[in-house]
Amino acid sequence: MSGTFFSTWQIVLSIVTPLAVALLILTLEARGPLAPALQKTTGLVAPYFTAVAILFGLFAALLMSDVWEKDNAARQSVEIEDDSLRAVIQLARVNGVSAALLPRIKAYVAAASGENPYRDGAREKTDAAYEALLAVASHADGLDTTARTALLGALTELRHARDRRLYLADEGTTAIKWLSILILGALTQIAIMLVHIGNRRAIRVSVGLFTVAFTFCLVVVALFDTPFELALAHEPGATLNRTIEGL
Repeated sequence: MSGTFFSTWQIVLSIVTPLAVALLILTLEARGPLAPALQKTTGLVAPYFTAVAILFGLFAALLMSDVWEKDNAARQSVEIEDDSLRAVIQLARVNGVSAALLPRIKAYVAAASGENPYRDGAREKTDAAYEALLAVASHADGLDTTARTALLGALTELRHARDRRLYLADEGTTAIKWLSILILGALTQIAIMLVHIGNRRAIRVSVGLFTVAFTFCLVVVALFDTPFELALAHEPGATLNRTIEGL
């Protein structure tokens, strides 16, 4: 299963699940087998709700911070990869080896643009393109020691930026974080219902408002915790190809 397919379903579930839990809670309170017992109570004291809500809020804040940092790191990795590619191109021009390197640079960009972190074959194609580019740069005629060292340094930075991009793309904790906030959010919905038992209108309003906020948190995680599948699905191809077209 591709990462993009999973992310699409993750967004759908982020919208549907909180609503389904809210409807289930309201239905069980009104008509379920526990409804008579629940309706006889006057509700739990507020601290029971506050404890669960604070736990959810702290976890959500930590997770949102992690999501933004991951998205920023993903964008930065693309920028560094592009800067390194520009450095390689400029060094090739200055030292008169553009004719030898340019076809290999274009092959690398084409491979990187179609790279899928969930398919080993796509990675191997980019690896092969990079190794070919590195081999040409290592043996290009007309380069002195200083120029060759600078060129190989730029190629090393290019590889490091790509490695960082792939690490961010296939980082494996996304599903765990999403499921964790889903469980905590559902527990908070239940806690809100228990606090307001005996006042059905208050239950509907409070559970409904929290459900909207809960859904927003889940959707943000689904969108931005996998940046190269949705928010940056066109990268690094768009950026690298603009650089090549600028030649």
